Amino acid sequence: MSYVIRKDLDAGTEWKDLDRKTQQIYTASLEGFTFNIDSKRVLTLLKELCLDTEAETWFRKIKCGRAAMKALQIHYDGPDDSKRRKVEVKSKLKNIYYKHEGTFTF
Repeated sequence: MSYVIRKDLDAGTEWKDLDRKTQQIYTASLEGFTFNIDSKRVLTLLKELCLDTEAETWFRKIKCGRAAMKALQIHYDGPDDSKRRKVEVKSKLKNIYYKHEGTFTF
């Protein structure tokens, strides 16, 4: 089912540089009877994994497993979330200091 949740290839990716398994994932069709079954299974798994979490709201009305996974990828791997994480880390780094190993273990 990894073909259902695959990310789009980067523009500069060379097909010959991909291993055989990755090539199989990217050659699988994203339409048809088998895809529809796998997509529903992915959606079911995502709903179970994200039940009662913030992530559940990002694909609540989506009926396709691939579309649900894309919605989660855009939200959690997108540029806005990346910026938010960087700001959060920078603010934490400004406010910490090493006193002794008991408070700041390595």
